[in-house]
Amino acid sequence: MDKPTVGSLFTGIGGFDLGFERAGFEIEWQVEIDPYCRKVLERHFPNAKRFNDVRECGAHNLEP
Repeated sequence: MDKPTVGSLFTGIGGFDLGFERAGFEIEWQVEIDPYCRKVLERHFPNAKRFNDVRECGAHNLEP
């Protein structure tokens, strides 16, 4: 069975994402503008697609 997936806006350092991951979800994408937070996310969620600015992402490039 496939894991349910989650996308994350205004992710910060991924606290909610970590909770979802521990509950069995897979994090597909994250959007976070802060460079420090993105470094933390890269380390903890290496397989998630990341975007720097919520204004630059949308249905055309986000997984459902």
